[in-house]
Amino acid sequence: MAKFVKKYVNACIECAYAKKDGSSKEGHLHPIEKIDIPFHTLHVDHLGPFVRSRQGNSYLLVVVDGFTKFALAKPVRNTKSESTIKVLDDIFCTFRVPDRLISDRGTSFTSHAFKRYCLDKGIKHVLNAVASPRANGQVERYNRTILNSLTAQNLNSDERDWDVAVGKVQWGLNNTIQKTTGKTPTEILFGTCMSAEANPRLNALRQETRKDDDVTTVRENVKDKIDIEQEKQKQSYDRDRHPARVYAEGELVKITKTNFQNEGKSKKLLPIYVGPYRVIKILGNDRYRVASIPGLKGTRNKRQTTVAADRMRPWVNIAALEVDESNNSDSHSEGTENED
Repeated sequence: MAKFVKKYVNACIECAYAKKDGSSKEGHLHPIEKIDIPFHTLHVDHLGPFVRSRQGNSYLLVVVDGFTKFALAKPVRNTKSESTIKVLDDIFCTFRVPDRLISDRGTSFTSHAFKRYCLDKGIKHVLNAVASPRANGQVERYNRTILNSLTAQNLNSDERDWDVAVGKVQWGLNNTIQKTTGKTPTEILFGTCMSAEANPRLNALRQETRKDDDVTTVRENVKDKIDIEQEKQKQSYDRDRHPARVYAEGELVKITKTNFQNEGKSKKLLPIYVGPYRVIKILGNDRYRVASIPGLKGTRNKRQTTVAADRMRPWVNIAALEVDESNNSDSHSEGTENED
């Protein structure tokens, strides 16, 4: 009976949607391998919206090179694929077409036009799992710095001129020594430091104090430092977490809810899970492709999506409960017949 009661309680549909799992965090960190080639892997994201500027811009398209940490921040009018492709085309013509492009699942990057663009350019486009910003941490960290810098630059100015200061912020990012690499992004990319517009007298001092290492040696040293730092980050991240549960294809799961809409009312009593979803493909690195089940409550999104294991939980085991009920019924019938 204890076994049956436990299964019965675990099969409660209302509890499945509303009760949070109190177990410790699961899922280890899977660092993205850094190839020691500039602009081999680019991280891209939109930052905004901002107040519409005098030039008509409302967003920033931020692009960060995964190896050199070189950043490009381009003001854009919107987040449409056409605007994104136009900016990326300009960047690729200036530097090189990347082998890999990593982004979130914004509509700008999931549209048919953008998929076709990446295919034509021979770019491997990697889309993050839903609500897993750590997978695009390179650009997410820069977004925070850019936002703070723009706020400071625009403090005593008209907020509609926020995009005027973007160039200065970009220069600052690319000419500041990175903690991980020990070099500035421009030094890793070009082999030299950029002149300081803010105080030209600093340029002569910088040239006197910088070491004359060739760019190949610089990049080799940077690659070693990045590998060491990634290992430290993984150890720190994994310390208080346990390995993620492994799911099989066809298994039913629920996923944590990310969009809470309650028409201005309290969100305290809203369910925290949605589902059930069916696992249709195992992608590796604790990532799964899931699809909604048509006609069931809680599965509003009809498209397939990619979810990290730490945002997934097994769905209620109703089938096992039904089997137990069937077995109990058969046992009762047999007992009755024997008594007769």
